[in-house]
Amino acid sequence: MDLAVYGFWMAALCLSSFSLVIFVFGDGNLGHNCNHRIDDGCELVFRGRSTTFICLTWFALFLAWEMVHMRRSFFRLESNPPHIWTMWARHAWRNPFLFWSIMAGFITVFPIIYIPGLNTVVFKHAPITWEWGIVIIEASLFFLGIEFWKFCKRVYFRRHGDKVKNPETELGATTFSRYASTAGSGAGDACVDVESQA
Repeated sequence: MDLAVYGFWMAALCLSSFSLVIFVFGDGNLGHNCNHRIDDGCELVFRGRSTTFICLTWFALFLAWEMVHMRRSFFRLESNPPHIWTMWARHAWRNPFLFWSIMAGFITVFPIIYIPGLNTVVFKHAPITWEWGIVIIEASLFFLGIEFWKFCKRVYFRRHGDKVKNPETELGATTFSRYASTAGSGAGDACVDVESQA
């Protein structure tokens, strides 16, 4: 269920970023032959692609941080933190490999968008200016949406946690328990024991 919710939220925000650039703030002109060159009125499409590309890249990177815990908020991973206002930064830095991987991914969008030739010829993007406002707002909406979903999960499990079965623990506990109990015994005893349990 988490995958569907996160995927739907990311897709909705990415499609809305492209639509905002093209149809709300732009004139709606999708140009002609925009997959091959930036001519023929494709500047707006290239800017919309850049905005969507940055949103999608940053959403995927931020999701990696959000998935440190499946239910707890990224901004409050501990119950009683000693440093309440800087706790999220401390947790982000707790895994340096993840931190620097996200920073590298975060920074790589700038050369892709702004290096001439690389942007328009290779990636079919154009430099953006005011579209950064859309990126920042949608990144904030992404965090709000993920945090809201996690909040809903916390409320659900608080109310119905004793009735909900975790398939991971249930699979290990009941399905293979009869085989695990006979692993240390002799071969002949194991066969008899397993057959009597079946």
